[in-house]
Amino acid sequence: MPQFTSLEEEIQFQTKRLALEREKEREQFTEKNQNQLKLKKCILEEIQFLYGNTWKVSFSHTNFSSINDWHKGQSVLIQSESESTYGHIVSIDKSKIIIQSLGEQEWESDEYEIIAWFQESTYKMYEEVVHLLGQDRFQLAKKKLSWILSYSKGDKPSTPKAEVSPIEKLLSLNEYGFVFGPPGTGKTFLLMNTAEAIIAKKQKLLVLCPNNYACDMIVERAIAKDWNVIRLGNSTKIKETALAYHLDSLVEKDHAQRQIQKWQNELKSIQKKYRSWKRNFGKEEREERQSLKKEAKDLLQTIKREEENVRQKIFDKAEMIVGTFSSYFPFLKKGILFDYVFVDEATQATDVACYMAMMCGSHCFYFGDPKQLPYTYLLPEHQKIPSFLEKGILEDQGERTVFLNTQFRMLPEIVKFPNQYFYENQVQTSPNVKHNQNIQNEMLRLFYSDKSLLWIDTAGTDNQEERNKTTGSIFNLCEADLVTNFVKNGLNPNLCQILTPYSEQKERIERMTNYSIPVQTFDSFQGRESDMVVISFVRTNDENSLGFLADERRLNVALTRAKFALVLIGDSSTLCTNPIFERLYESVKELGEIKSIYEYLSL
Repeated sequence: MPQFTSLEEEIQFQTKRLALEREKEREQFTEKNQNQLKLKKCILEEIQFLYGNTWKVSFSHTNFSSINDWHKGQSVLIQSESESTYGHIVSIDKSKIIIQSLGEQEWESDEYEIIAWFQESTYKMYEEVVHLLGQDRFQLAKKKLSWILSYSKGDKPSTPKAEVSPIEKLLSLNEYGFVFGPPGTGKTFLLMNTAEAIIAKKQKLLVLCPNNYACDMIVERAIAKDWNVIRLGNSTKIKETALAYHLDSLVEKDHAQRQIQKWQNELKSIQKKYRSWKRNFGKEEREERQSLKKEAKDLLQTIKREEENVRQKIFDKAEMIVGTFSSYFPFLKKGILFDYVFVDEATQATDVACYMAMMCGSHCFYFGDPKQLPYTYLLPEHQKIPSFLEKGILEDQGERTVFLNTQFRMLPEIVKFPNQYFYENQVQTSPNVKHNQNIQNEMLRLFYSDKSLLWIDTAGTDNQEERNKTTGSIFNLCEADLVTNFVKNGLNPNLCQILTPYSEQKERIERMTNYSIPVQTFDSFQGRESDMVVISFVRTNDENSLGFLADERRLNVALTRAKFALVLIGDSSTLCTNPIFERLYESVKELGEIKSIYEYLSL
């Protein structure tokens, strides 16, 4: 880990770190897209102003054969001979593509090319955050960061000494604090209960998350409590259950929207009229076209002012605002701050994102588990540097950290190994955690086991991992076949989640099972749970190479998702050359059961 002598030095390092990551991601994107994915000859059909500098643009196209390569939320470049802009796909089918676009555009052309593009806006936001942090108005936030990272200790605020509940401790802490929540210990439950106390005091709360799934989960819980909640973010990446609480949706429901819609229709009509003029026209037509464009511009400014007033009114009434860091950043630049800021899944946030959270309000609390996966850095030299949350908890020495020590998710035999290996046996299991009869029946019927913990060992077969030559991702057909057979024999998709470390294995299992059961990578399933989990470890090779599967934090995520049954499929002869897998294998032998794959080959 790099050593720094000042906060400024560490900020400079984090800035350079992200710049290098940006270059690496761009390089990987370019290599992967040498035969650039594009839709040619897309005809502009309709432009609709949404808000700010955001537009919804519709195109027709005839690129039938390639639409399966595109997906909702994908970043794109839209360009013609005379102009270009960026956006995200809202929807696409064999004849039409709708894109949410950012920026002021003339949309002079009739025909455009749409190209899959590398998303750089988050990196640009990080640069701006560092710039803002240097301004006088954020000097208090900078001082707090110095306290957290132990660059300044002299004037650090004191902490309460009395033993109090986790909620009371968080509310009594001045300035900042941390919640260290091992899997299943109720981290989100504590976040919501503390939020309830803050809302009861009529104080404003912002919840920031590093991904959209975490945001949507918080919003769903707020909806269940009947709170006045607003979801910020790109609407193309938000769950249906949360979309009704998206800021745009709330604006559309406001009574002022009727007048705004009239102006919108008028704007469309003017735009359509001046766009109908072709390039070869005389002076009189040119002047009329310019007059129409000015009229459209003035009307657009009127719409923007009224929409901004509506947005501010809705914002002021909200009890909780929830969004990703990038979705809230425009509001931070406007100077909109909060009494409390919570960062959920803080382990997965970059250091600069955590700096930004401190800038957003008077009190800032980081919720997460430093023993699980952090933000995914591409460069190896960046991957083992502790996360901001881990550094903060380490430097804090318990004064401002709430450690949650009782888990309510996993059966004792499932949690025992992670608890021993990752948490030094500090986590207790609630007596309310009981076996589930339905899951026990599934284990007996499909896996011939009366245990809740099972390893199906593929050692001794001629099974070998393979690599996708295009993406480089690894897969294992033997393990994929076995999972597919379990699905064909009735593995219940409502009870079971398939997990694997590699995206290629995920995609192959999905195709082989006709997408009939949920399949995720370890990384994407962090923060979630399932009644039963079946894991395909994939790696089996003569070199005993585990690749990124050797990362203990990744294994910790995988082993702590299951509530009532955990089935591990893997080659012990390869995996157990790694000490942690060897200990895991022995733990399964002691607490559960080891079976050979040969017992299932007749399925």
